[in-house]
Amino acid sequence: MSAAAASPYRHWLLRLGPRGAALLAVLLAAPLAALIAAAVLALARVPVDAWAWPLLGAALPATLAAPSAARLLVRLLHELEEARGEAERLALIDPLTGVASRRQFFQFAEAEFARSRRAQVPMPVLVIDLDGLRHINDAHGHAAGDQVLLAVAGACRGDLRDYDTLARHGGDSFAVLLPHTGSDTAVTIAERVRTAVAGLVLPLAGVAEPPALRVTVGVATAVAGNADSVDDLMEQAEQALSRAQQAGRNRVGT
Repeated sequence: MSAAAASPYRHWLLRLGPRGAALLAVLLAAPLAALIAAAVLALARVPVDAWAWPLLGAALPATLAAPSAARLLVRLLHELEEARGEAERLALIDPLTGVASRRQFFQFAEAEFARSRRAQVPMPVLVIDLDGLRHINDAHGHAAGDQVLLAVAGACRGDLRDYDTLARHGGDSFAVLLPHTGSDTAVTIAERVRTAVAGLVLPLAGVAEPPALRVTVGVATAVAGNADSVDDLMEQAEQALSRAQQAGRNRVGT
């Protein structure tokens, strides 16, 4: 049986619950065990008047064992469902910062890109690169680098709107999706994020002078057919980021 065909039965058992599954197992196990026993007796040419005790002997253990087996099966299915749900949740959320994962970002971006093309409205994206994270990791350890990433994610989130999507884009970078936003507003938001990070003071354990935190931001906007896909739009944002980095970092590039 294929996974797709088995899926409705699995969901049906999960809705049934342990008690209902145990009752169903009893109703099915006894007749099935008796049927198998009857087939064996018939093949062995045992007279029908001698079937009573063998049939009872087959059905009774099956009836006693079925509820426990059914409850165990349903419990295992519940645990499997919970584990799968947790795995799916983790795949959509960056485990360190708690923001969206790269996978979820692209799912949202693809849907929003298609919507923006239908409605002929702009869709900007930001690519935010944390300047000097490698130096912080080398000088103070990766635990310090993780603290910095958490702080930067929090600062970015604090300056975005509820319907914007912030995601971990790479080891030291984030991406932001800004639905229904003009290019000028996107640049304003990018500058606000850059300023918020520059204002962070992050004490690190064992570090006398906290490192200065800076980000460089690349902005690109899908409008009037200037991008054929989300990948194309992200490439434009990466190019804008690269130009800003070449110009000295800690700035917004378009």
